[in-house]
Amino acid sequence: MTSAIDVRRHVADSVTRDSQLTPAERLHAAGDRLGVAAGPFDAFRATLRDHERYAVDVPAGAKGPFITRGAVVRAYAAFYFLPAVQVPRADRVFHYRFR
Repeated sequence: MTSAIDVRRHVADSVTRDSQLTPAERLHAAGDRLGVAAGPFDAFRATLRDHERYAVDVPAGAKGPFITRGAVVRAYAAFYFLPAVQVPRADRVFHYRFR
């Protein structure tokens, strides 16, 4: 039986082996593509512990074809801050403002 952990490890190994990007470029590739500033994400991530709960404070921003820019930032934060856990309300809050 193959677990999600096995698949994730395999994908990570493949990306590392086959990517033309440096480790730092790989870390920020999705955010760069989405047009979000890496600095605030890196600074907040450095303060989080595994499984710590945090909330995201971001304005709605411009509406795209399907969702707002704020929704994109919240979704990206949920991924970028793993294994911390995004919740609607928490003592720890990530504040993000668009450039």
